[in-house]
Amino acid sequence: MRTPLRIPAVVCAAGLLAALSACGSSTSPSPRLDLTGTWSGLLGQQASSTALRITWVATHTGNVVSGIATMVKPSFNVQARGVMTGIIEGERLILTYAVPSDSIQGFSRCEIAGIGNATATNTSMTGTLPLMFTSCAGTGLEPPGSNELRLTK
Repeated sequence: MRTPLRIPAVVCAAGLLAALSACGSSTSPSPRLDLTGTWSGLLGQQASSTALRITWVATHTGNVVSGIATMVKPSFNVQARGVMTGIIEGERLILTYAVPSDSIQGFSRCEIAGIGNATATNTSMTGTLPLMFTSCAGTGLEPPGSNELRLTK
């Protein structure tokens, strides 16, 4: 008759463990992202000669974050100013970046465009942003050796 007593004890112990493990867990949603602010960082590998420095002044409304993003290759100091927009789903973003022609002084035909993705917190963003450069020869702006994007606020 010992066996029948063990099964209820095991079931009871398993129920108690499940209840105790639930005490430490949280079912509340994670904090909502607030991506408004000035972001800065790099597109490309840090310390590489092809990395582009980025500054993005962003405004976040609903599930969209957008604003002017300036890219600079430090050794040439030629600025490309365009619009970067992110569509947010949870912590993930689909990013677009566009520098239209006539935006870079002295290089009226240069255009830059790209689509990528990133994961964000309220203070950091990492992902990839492949860019296409059209008629930008001579600007010093060129595709970085890596599409790696790292920004902090």
